[in-house]
Amino acid sequence: MPETGLHRIQRRTVLKSTGAGVGIGLMAGCMGGSGGGDTHTIAGLQPHSGPFALYGDAHTAGIEFAIEEINADGGILDQELEHIAEDTGSEPSEAVTILNRLVETEDAVAAVGPVSSDVGVLTSENAEELEVPLFLHTSGDIEILSRNSSYTFRTALPPAPAFIQAVADIIEDNGYETIGAINADYAWGIAAEEAIEQTFPDNIDLTMRTAPQGESDFAPYLRDMPSDLDVLVGSGHPPGLNDMFSQMMEVGLEPELMTGAVDPPETNYNGIGDAVANGFTFGHLPDVYSEEYREIADRFYEETGGYFGPTQAAGYVTVQLIAEAMRQQESADPQDVAAGTRQLEFDTIYAEPVQYTEWGELDNYSLIWSGFEMQAPAYYPDGDFDLHEVYRTDSLSAIDPTEW
Repeated sequence: MPETGLHRIQRRTVLKSTGAGVGIGLMAGCMGGSGGGDTHTIAGLQPHSGPFALYGDAHTAGIEFAIEEINADGGILDQELEHIAEDTGSEPSEAVTILNRLVETEDAVAAVGPVSSDVGVLTSENAEELEVPLFLHTSGDIEILSRNSSYTFRTALPPAPAFIQAVADIIEDNGYETIGAINADYAWGIAAEEAIEQTFPDNIDLTMRTAPQGESDFAPYLRDMPSDLDVLVGSGHPPGLNDMFSQMMEVGLEPELMTGAVDPPETNYNGIGDAVANGFTFGHLPDVYSEEYREIADRFYEETGGYFGPTQAAGYVTVQLIAEAMRQQESADPQDVAAGTRQLEFDTIYAEPVQYTEWGELDNYSLIWSGFEMQAPAYYPDGDFDLHEVYRTDSLSAIDPTEW
């Protein structure tokens, strides 16, 4: 696989992505961390093993590409950025240990990467105590943030009630009547189940089941579904989506849509194959159909030979957010970075400018749902698939955690 070409960053551990030709490394910055005073360190709390590794690898590729571009343009506040990433394995206690160590030994100005909601819950509590901003990747449990949160920010995934509300809107707008849903037995899945019960139309035929987080055999759950299923909602079980879709076809179900989560689409294609074009859809905040997005994707391909999908884009945007907060505050102090982030209205490659509530919730954003078509995108000529827009929400306001 092609190397990332991040010549300003010293490699620690090489990992290979399951994505479309992306070879990535966990990078350690220039010689010495921010604790030595010559770089600003971002702590990476990504899963590079376990059920969420597909997210961590792709997200990290975007993070490190943004760092390369920022450093090539002179860095931030006269210093370069570095990203020190360590594999959390989606273990909450391991993520907390890593965060504490990188704040203590490397003076990390911010942390990025929790994917699992279980990890997000514990690392958010830790970040609030440390007073270091934490940028969640896909930890969508609404209880991670409270009105008292000061250092935790969502980036690529709105909370479960907002995400599931978008699924409910797709169902209602298209007049779908027979719906199945499979949720996982961890924080995100439980939150998705509660949101389905509260947001889905009352006049539908809904069959809902709960499966273990690590489940790979969904056939028993799928056989419980009506044979005339219109939509299968897999959004509440991100780790099992590829198996669920393939087994859905094997048991003879042919819904018009199956909804995923904020999946790296290259992993869906790799896990499902060309059949992914038969109704698999997923949500994302980056506007992959904008000219600005495609310009960055072109640069990414030229530099790395890899695919710049929505998950890589979320990592890219997260670093740009941190850098912009540092510029506006003229400070690398973590408290200032958090304060600057809350004040941003940052126009980037998301469908709407990124902005936050006082407690770190995404506000005034749009969620895009995409499906697959079997041709290479112009910005990744080596690819086997492209995306097409299925649904785009109106601008959505933040959900107040005290009212849900």
